[in-house]
Amino acid sequence: MAIRGDTTVGAAAAQSAGMHLPTDFPASPTGGDTRSAAIAAAATTFLAAARTETATFNSSVDQLREGMVAAPERVETADRQGAERVANSGGTVTV
Repeated sequence: MAIRGDTTVGAAAAQSAGMHLPTDFPASPTGGDTRSAAIAAAATTFLAAARTETATFNSSVDQLREGMVAAPERVETADRQGAERVANSGGTVTV
């Protein structure tokens, strides 16, 4: 019994809801002198922060997608439970 329709639409929409950011960053530059070492340290710190932020963003995209799949399924489950209650109530419903 499909009351509201096909819940796979939520799964299909979830795939286009957000896009993961790439996590492959270039390596930090290296150098032998102190100025190059300072630049390399700053670049390494920046890239580490960027990796962390990208992982957080990608996790949020995953949660968004999971929610878009789960929401129609919750509605479908609630509709089925309501229909079962009405069907098992023994009464007659006239619309």
